[in-house]
Amino acid sequence: MANSQLFEQSDADRRGHQVEAEVARLFKKAGWKVIQQPISRDAHRPDLLVSRKGVSYAVEIKAGAEGRSDRLIPLWSQACLQASRAAGNRAPLAVVAAPKIAPRVAEQILKFAEEYAPDAAAGVIDFGGLSLFRGPHLEELNAEMLPLLARPSSKPSEQAHLFSDLNQWMLKVLLAPELPDELLGAPRGRYRNASQLARAANVSVMSAFRLLHQLQREGYLHESSPYLHLVRREDLFRRWQAAALRIANEIPMQFLLRGDPKEELRRVLQSGRACLALFAAADALHLGFVQGVPPHVYVQRLQPANIAAWKNLALAAPGELPDVIFRQAPSPQSVFRGIVRPGGMAVCDAIQVWLDVSGHPSRGAEQADLIRRRVLNPIIMGKPAHG
Repeated sequence: MANSQLFEQSDADRRGHQVEAEVARLFKKAGWKVIQQPISRDAHRPDLLVSRKGVSYAVEIKAGAEGRSDRLIPLWSQACLQASRAAGNRAPLAVVAAPKIAPRVAEQILKFAEEYAPDAAAGVIDFGGLSLFRGPHLEELNAEMLPLLARPSSKPSEQAHLFSDLNQWMLKVLLAPELPDELLGAPRGRYRNASQLARAANVSVMSAFRLLHQLQREGYLHESSPYLHLVRREDLFRRWQAAALRIANEIPMQFLLRGDPKEELRRVLQSGRACLALFAAADALHLGFVQGVPPHVYVQRLQPANIAAWKNLALAAPGELPDVIFRQAPSPQSVFRGIVRPGGMAVCDAIQVWLDVSGHPSRGAEQADLIRRRVLNPIIMGKPAHG
């Protein structure tokens, strides 16, 4: 029994030294001054002291044998208490590690830290390259994850993931500085890493990491730019357009009270649960080309209970021209986060309209070509006319 305990203690010590060395390496590589504390029985002495640019952290590190959240969150909490007690005039930084930590678990730890210890900085690393930090001046350390993750992969699911709902939204955020405000509702800035992109796009850090990982692996990120910058855009937009081609789920509707159709449509769009789409959206953005198509309206969920909420709408009778066509938003996060409001109406952004009309049988290709020539070509060619 004593030999078993000694072996377990020795293994834990070895993990602890390995993690401490890795954390010190990360900080040194990023240009921080690192002081590794000598081994001491003083419980109030942190494992590391790191400093740069007027900020200084007392770092407490805990290493677990398993990457489970129920094991790592208590360890992080212990590290946080010890770092806070040892910090003095420095800021506390608690880091937890394990041989392998799933991105989902890392995200749970950081969420726990943000909720229960907002004044302490937090870090999560594993021995496979995961490196996530939250705190002032720490986010550049997160970029360490990208090169370590960049392994060849040709799994179809990973290829499809490039244009998932949230990924499309983050692509719009990356492109937003090159589009006028009236054509895309998105934050406009330049981002150095996944953490900054995640904050701007209001998504999880791991969602941003996964997107940047795939963009980097497939050659769509500039290798030497100090900011995240998309390259090979012609190919990227071609694939994005192809991924958007899908069978639409839609329902033709009629207004029960035959007032002014435009005013009735405006009421639908002001509900906060719908936005103008396709050709009608192109018209609202002053990019219209096709006439005579009933207005399409995106809703987040095309279900009877949701449709019934609009009291002045009913299913169009067979053979009758609908007043409006309700359509299930293909990527609700990307669609509704990017909307713009010309004249106070919720309208799809220009990129979304281009994607959606491309495969429409009613002269959709011509409408898409006009939007590309007037708005997107400078962006796709890497020579934006705006921003």
